[in-house]
Amino acid sequence: MRARFLPLPGLYLILLTMCSVELFLGGSGIPADLKFAASEFAFTTPPETVPEYQVSFVQPVGGAPSVHAGTITQLNDCQLLAAWFGGAREGAKDVNIYCSRSLNPSQGWTVPTIIASRKQTTTDLNRYIKKLGNPILFADSNGRVWLFYVTVSVGGWSGSSITVRYSDDHGETWSTANRLVTSPFLNVSTLVKGSPAQCESGYLLLPVYHEFVRKFGEVLTIDSNGQVVNKTRLTALGGAIQPWLVPLDEQRSRAFYRNSGGTSHATLSNELPNVFAAECEAIEATNIPNPDSAVAVVRRHNGGFLMVCNPTSVGRHKLSLAVSTDGQNWKLIHDIEDSTPPDEFSYPYLIKGDSGDYHLIYTWKRTKMRHVVFNEQWLGDQL
Repeated sequence: MRARFLPLPGLYLILLTMCSVELFLGGSGIPADLKFAASEFAFTTPPETVPEYQVSFVQPVGGAPSVHAGTITQLNDCQLLAAWFGGAREGAKDVNIYCSRSLNPSQGWTVPTIIASRKQTTTDLNRYIKKLGNPILFADSNGRVWLFYVTVSVGGWSGSSITVRYSDDHGETWSTANRLVTSPFLNVSTLVKGSPAQCESGYLLLPVYHEFVRKFGEVLTIDSNGQVVNKTRLTALGGAIQPWLVPLDEQRSRAFYRNSGGTSHATLSNELPNVFAAECEAIEATNIPNPDSAVAVVRRHNGGFLMVCNPTSVGRHKLSLAVSTDGQNWKLIHDIEDSTPPDEFSYPYLIKGDSGDYHLIYTWKRTKMRHVVFNEQWLGDQL
């Protein structure tokens, strides 16, 4: 039998692939003892106060005609910072990332300003940017505010990459944009939706998802310079996207997913015994319906879970709160919005503030961003 030798160009390609993967995954110097910051999972006692539930619109009348994908974070001076994308329609060339702040929910929100645009991002990255989407804001323990957002140069959302900017003055000014490198090759098909989690050492875990050929969730480990130092796949099951990570202790966490495939039409979840060591259990369907829509989940003060979701088989005309003690079995307790198609209330983003209040921002009929603040006392009255 004659030996078959690989053509020289093919051999070069394999060697280049091996070297590139080794440099990307092995040359990062990621610490071996990463663990979640205590602030991410510690139980807290909410202040004794009266039940509170307030609703307001973040975007004033006369803003961008179409808005979507809100995000919210609390600064170390207790201000709230919110962002979203807006333009003629999703994916249009005039879409910008807008930002507004609030000193107190009862006092309303400031006039939105643009914190990322196609022109600015094209200039910063020195590459053509076709469209923007899905911003994520996160204020870390050092006071830096991170902005992650999706950018596309060619094709649709499956050709996305993630761009990052940061602010060290509470969102007044922003750094030059940089593109996260999540792959040593084309560096495309990585999108973001869920809230980051902070590690004790200052690293961030950023939940992301992949949409090219197969759809699945991942998490990126990002250092203080905004560089990706590690990537972990969270799911073997296709169709589990837009992961939302909830730390349970220093290593354990639970992830929740939008169901973008299969026939179960249920919100998906899995236990992550140690996401830093890529220990991820199998995906399971929860008892909450999911019409291919995003969910947001936080840990309650008593250690339970609180979810915002669209609990329907079809459509996003209903937005509800649900609670759980184990993250798998849920009870719907309150409808934030309840209408009929084609109304849409979607893409919830939920955080727990320093004072113990819960802050929710979501898309309201694709025309406005709506903010809801409520406390544990109000939540207890719904049970």
